Amino acid sequence: MANFPDIGLRRAQGSSDSDNLRGAWWMIASCAAATAMSVAVRLLADDMTTVQMAFLRSVLGIFLLVPLFARAAVAHQPMPVQYTRPWLHIFRGLLFGLATTFGFYALAHLPLATATTLFFMAPVFATVFAALFAGEGVGPRRWAAVVAAFIGALIILRPGVIPLNWSMVAAVFSALLFAIALLITRPLSQADGGASVMLSSNVVASVVLGVPAMLLWVPVPVAAWGAVAVLVLSSSARMYADVRSYSLADAGFLAPFAFLRLLFIAAAGWIVFREGIDGPTLAGATIIVGASVFIAWREAMLKRQHTSRQ
Repeated sequence: MANFPDIGLRRAQGSSDSDNLRGAWWMIASCAAATAMSVAVRLLADDMTTVQMAFLRSVLGIFLLVPLFARAAVAHQPMPVQYTRPWLHIFRGLLFGLATTFGFYALAHLPLATATTLFFMAPVFATVFAALFAGEGVGPRRWAAVVAAFIGALIILRPGVIPLNWSMVAAVFSALLFAIALLITRPLSQADGGASVMLSSNVVASVVLGVPAMLLWVPVPVAAWGAVAVLVLSSSARMYADVRSYSLADAGFLAPFAFLRLLFIAAAGWIVFREGIDGPTLAGATIIVGASVFIAWREAMLKRQHTSRQ
């Protein structure tokens, strides 16, 4: 399961039942926030380009970190940011900006449930990259789950059966970029802290997206600023809830709750936009979700075994 930035909280090791329960509630809150973010993106799709949305999300997201720095200043504590690997921060910020833009494009043009299902390929891609480039051992069971997940994606994409859908390609590409960013997050969070990662990602994404956003800029209607506020607040709330949940509960325990996001978003897509799910998408989603849950459970079990030997 992909790790999330640590902003002063440590990931749970051998969590108690009460901690797991609290972690599950934080994960449910994360799913609710992700649903609000997805709906906001779709509502804004007629008012602005997706690169403009991603730019506003990054710029305004910087200001949401101000209370963290203000609290440190009031307490006369060192600022919770440092940059020992600046080029890696820049690379991650570039990935974050591009992945967000492609993801917003997919949400704007695909049924919300379809886009969300393809986003779940991110932990699958992360498993492949960890094995190929980080030297992480991946056994035959997890490789089988990876293969199954790719089969599920092909069922949804249906190459050769339906015309190439660039929105679906954008969703897969977003998941691919996020997977690389998640792998980079691990060493950066350990070296510099999660606050540094969050700040650098928003700043670099703002710079990278600034020029194309200005070139494609359209005036934002007054009524749309409410949806922009929901987009920024919900995306930040989701990140915080993810961090809280993984600091309290085991990843394997949380995996099924994380995939409630698909149910929440599918329900929101039907209620708000009257979107349904066709048979191939439902079949592919079932395979991808099952494979991703297995990967998360297997990684958590192997980590517990490794910890017990130490």
